[in-house]
Amino acid sequence: MGYSGGYDNHVVEPDCNYSNYFGERVIPCPRDLEDYARLWISGVSNTLSDLPPGSTVTLSWAGYGSPPTIDLFQATDSDGGTGYLTNLIIASNQINNSLCRYVGRLGPCGSIQLNTSTYSNGWAGDHYIWCGVLSGIGQLNLTITDGKGNVLAQSPQFIQIQDIKQMYERWTVGDNDDNKPLSRAAPMTNAVLVNDGQPTCQYPYYAPCDTNDTYILYVTGWNMATWLKDRWAETAYKRLYWQGYQGRFGLFRWPCYNLSADTAGFDTSEWNSWKTGRPLESFLAKLNGMYPSNVYVFAHSQGNPAMGEAMRLATNQIVNTYVATQAAVSARAYDNTLATNATGYYSLKTPDSQGNYYTTGASSYFSGSIGAGTYVNFYNPLDYALMGNSLNPLTFHPGWLEDQSLKPDSGYGYATPSSSIPFGYYQEGIISELLINSSLPRNPLRFPTDTYQIFAMCAQSYSLALGAQQNVGVGGLPFTLNRQVNLNGDPFFFGGNHIQHDEQFAFDNMTAAPYWRQLLQSFGLQTTPE
Repeated sequence: MGYSGGYDNHVVEPDCNYSNYFGERVIPCPRDLEDYARLWISGVSNTLSDLPPGSTVTLSWAGYGSPPTIDLFQATDSDGGTGYLTNLIIASNQINNSLCRYVGRLGPCGSIQLNTSTYSNGWAGDHYIWCGVLSGIGQLNLTITDGKGNVLAQSPQFIQIQDIKQMYERWTVGDNDDNKPLSRAAPMTNAVLVNDGQPTCQYPYYAPCDTNDTYILYVTGWNMATWLKDRWAETAYKRLYWQGYQGRFGLFRWPCYNLSADTAGFDTSEWNSWKTGRPLESFLAKLNGMYPSNVYVFAHSQGNPAMGEAMRLATNQIVNTYVATQAAVSARAYDNTLATNATGYYSLKTPDSQGNYYTTGASSYFSGSIGAGTYVNFYNPLDYALMGNSLNPLTFHPGWLEDQSLKPDSGYGYATPSSSIPFGYYQEGIISELLINSSLPRNPLRFPTDTYQIFAMCAQSYSLALGAQQNVGVGGLPFTLNRQVNLNGDPFFFGGNHIQHDEQFAFDNMTAAPYWRQLLQSFGLQTTPE
């Protein structure tokens, strides 16, 4: 969405209707260019001078079917290339309406003439970019006629436009943060935006011919409204497409809390993420049955407890490659040979129950995970959401590290293990008990029954988060050193600002493209350029 009408008259409009202060149709920002495709009209300009007087060159839809409506702009790439998608300077020129003019809107029964005196040299150009305005399917005709209306030449191109949410799958185990996850993933059919009545798409599946298709699943993170989960899925799908991905794509939503820096909400959301692991494992097993060895998953931030648990619960490989990106889960839950480096940021009040699950000297919690064939850690040592401003204690921001420092949460605690509290973790009883017993009763939390609750509400991490920790895999599988990706390094340069925890979604495609290219390379779906 964009603001139309200038800075002193903000009216929210769809991007396809955005206009500047002077009422001129323009492209709002470089980010919106990922919605545009290219159109070449090659060779016509060389013949213009040879055409009879009064000849016209027009674009129009054939007079049948239900044609779409599109908007057309002159392209800034002189060769009709994709620089507008990959180069920020070219993209900035593309959205400059004094350099790349709006050619017009082409709908059913309409036409656009390209050789008029309003353009330099009487020609709008050989190269254009266009975006969809209204859905439909039709035959786009380039027609050259003489002054008497006789057709001298014509070239057709079929175009189909549909809502992007009909082009990928949307699955959920719930979005209400007050409810625990559903036991089974279901396709989304609800309208998540005003005037968004499009049903979810479930790909038609024709075994065995579809078994060679690849399927990428995106598992969402924390603090996301339902509409934002869908928006980021759209962004991911488009950016993977522009990197050359032609396979299938799905979104997996779970009931995270949509709150700002709220510790109770964060940990309750983490608890939901852990509980999401089981239905996610069942869903991935189903996908793997349809696309054997061709299911690829990337989970963002707090979606990684869910994904990690799904891989731990799996009794065989159901995912080809799992990329944990900026993961909000303890790194020692995977590799307990890592240093206890979180202890430099806060004092410890609980055992290392994730690094040694759940007794002293035991293996790490995820040590036996076999659900994925390959595990890849995308980490950023400066990640704001995971590290906060931890490098400057005077401005320490309540991020994942701060959340760990405050555990056990209010209403929970840890004490020396005893016969009544065998593992030391407990949840305090209801307040009314205080009037009777003068102190709140301690209801013991036990492993393995209450593992998810203990991890989310009580147990502190002895290491940094997986998404901020380098060299995960020193102790062996499932993560390995040779596959880790430092998002703070070249060519990604994710920094320490808050928004850069979500940079691959929130920034423009020109800046974020290296991330999506690397994701496909880590999946093994795109070769690394020499």
